[in-house]
Amino acid sequence: MDWLFKAVLTAGVALLVMVAARQGDRRWAGVAAALPTITAPTLAWLAHEEGVAFAVSAAIGSVAACAMLAVFALGYARVARYGIALALMCGLGSALAMALPAEAASAHLADALVLALGCCVIAVAAMPSTGPSAVSPQRSRRSILVVAAAAGGFTALAATIGPSMGGFATGLLSSLPLITGSVAIAEHTACGHAAATHFLRGYVGGLFGKAAFGAVFALLAPRIGAVAALTLACACACLMSTIRTRQVPMGAAPLPTSTSPLGE
Repeated sequence: MDWLFKAVLTAGVALLVMVAARQGDRRWAGVAAALPTITAPTLAWLAHEEGVAFAVSAAIGSVAACAMLAVFALGYARVARYGIALALMCGLGSALAMALPAEAASAHLADALVLALGCCVIAVAAMPSTGPSAVSPQRSRRSILVVAAAAGGFTALAATIGPSMGGFATGLLSSLPLITGSVAIAEHTACGHAAATHFLRGYVGGLFGKAAFGAVFALLAPRIGAVAALTLACACACLMSTIRTRQVPMGAAPLPTSTSPLGE
């Protein structure tokens, strides 16, 4: 029953993030998607069950994985106007192309952080400019619950099979853009490619906070313990995401209210 407890607790955290994001626009919903709502509980379980050293390894893997997430968002957004299928293929292909560099960088925190931040900066600069996006239709409570349940399930899976896969694989598994991709597709389907691009622009901005979260945890956990490190890392992630997202890229128009909710 331990896996069920992990899934329920994480789903609750994800649900709170999604409800909060529901009140904001697409840019802020993208930031909420990048928050470590799956990664943080996964590291907590791993630290408790496998030890702080393994959790630190997974945290560094999650930092390196931010490079893959950034190029996924960029690849999707750059070709979104040509259709969902092509955009998804381009996004996934770009992420896979970064898999080997990310795995190599995950051996050292400094390398992982440089790769992650470099890819995020490039993604922000290369994101296509869009005009104002249409307002999304209201999301049903059922859809929010489904996304929250998926977040809980992935956390339980990552924490359960992670020890047999190694630190990088665990960090990657807890950072997969499955929820982000599903919401981007939903926005794309409902309101067009501009809506998906607005969402992904916010998501890439939020990845700076996600990378900061993993780095802070990896640096502090061996010194002050997993619980205190997670607390400080989460605070750092929220602060970094807020600061970075307020710096709206040039060419981006003000965004209307949207209700795209999620978190990873």
